[in-house]
Amino acid sequence: MQHATQVELLKRTLALMEHGISDCAETPSSLSASTYLDEARFRRERDQILRREPLLVARSSEIPNGHFLTRDLLAPLLLTRDNDGQLRAFLNICKHRGTQLVSDLSGPNRVFVCPYHAWSYNPDGQLRGMPHAYGFEGIERGCLNLTEVPVAERWGAVWASHTPGPALDLDTFFGEQLLADFASFGVESHVVFDPRDITRPVNWKLTIDTFLENYHVQKAHQATIDHLFWPNLGLFERCGRHIRNYYVKRNLRDLLDQPESAWNLRLHGNLLYYLWPNTLVLVEPDHIDFTSVFPAGPLGTRVLSHTLLATEPASEKALRYFQKNNEILYNALEEDFGMAARVQAGIQAGASDRLWHGRFEPALKWFHQGLDTALGELSVSDVAGNH
Repeated sequence: MQHATQVELLKRTLALMEHGISDCAETPSSLSASTYLDEARFRRERDQILRREPLLVARSSEIPNGHFLTRDLLAPLLLTRDNDGQLRAFLNICKHRGTQLVSDLSGPNRVFVCPYHAWSYNPDGQLRGMPHAYGFEGIERGCLNLTEVPVAERWGAVWASHTPGPALDLDTFFGEQLLADFASFGVESHVVFDPRDITRPVNWKLTIDTFLENYHVQKAHQATIDHLFWPNLGLFERCGRHIRNYYVKRNLRDLLDQPESAWNLRLHGNLLYYLWPNTLVLVEPDHIDFTSVFPAGPLGTRVLSHTLLATEPASEKALRYFQKNNEILYNALEEDFGMAARVQAGIQAGASDRLWHGRFEPALKWFHQGLDTALGELSVSDVAGNH
């Protein structure tokens, strides 16, 4: 992040600290509890938003030149990179009868042969051959190629849609502010550390909710990370459909003894980016955590997470250090999962038809408003009267 931006954000944070308040929206808001339970709503979120937007599906380093990678997310995906580095993405589904084409997770490019009727495809998605082809005379051959979906790379990551459509314009999608921030992090050269694949029985939005406010840290995380953070103090900013939060650490006052030229935002708090529609990026002092949240049914969450390090740990001591950091992170995440499960049980009990967001929880409102806008619905409202 540009140093001038860091100084601006830290000055705003110091002013909040002096007044003893967090960054706030003008009014509290409320959210329909049904948004977490309604199965029709879940299907619209999956089909109209998540399957159509660019999603983080892999790290670029996972697909060397001349190799392929499969991912089974909201639909089976097949990613291939040719010897010249061109990346392409397809639905990993044979066009004959809809069989999943490639079962291997990764490997060198080859002719992909369907396990059902032996139709074969080249790595560029073109139909190569089909036994007894005379039975399909009259069908335009181009209709039988693999279904290609948009794919692009940014920040050392692969972003793909699960639905055919125009080429991805990631510069427009992320916007100037986020592009500038992430360019400063230099993540393209980072290495992947400790990838995780976690499934828990809570609605996917409840998982994202736990990242978007720090009001709960003092109580819910008192055994893990509360000692690191200033109680309920943060900055919250919209960047188009994305969100940038800054959660302040207890060492913030140390800035008062330093010249502005030495200020380092990452040393005094964690940046938390919500990248529309389902990715969270936690920027810590010496590493960065990427987490993508996928629905595993109406009341299930699948979390794909990995840490990026500037270099491979150079010693056993360095390895233990980053392992310890991730142990703290994932212990806190399990505390969040436990709390989300309690929320879900409470909603299912029907005690209230609405949930409430305080003025210092604006990112929750923005996240759910973004979903509402994309679906043409309304579940979020500013508080106006008693309920």
